[in-house]
Amino acid sequence: MLGQYAAYIVPAYAVSAAVIAGLTAWTLLQYRRRLREIATLEEKGVRRRAATRKGDG
Repeated sequence: MLGQYAAYIVPAYAVSAAVIAGLTAWTLLQYRRRLREIATLEEKGVRRRAATRKGDG
């Protein structure tokens, strides 16, 4: 199917898939970390500026 270039194509796809999976995992971990930070700040009484704008009622 891939012929003589399989030795180059398969590792290239594998590396690409690993990089995409790693970036996805890293993004999700950062997202969860930020949600925890926001929850901690809100528990301390710190509010986001966007939530206190006039007319956002």
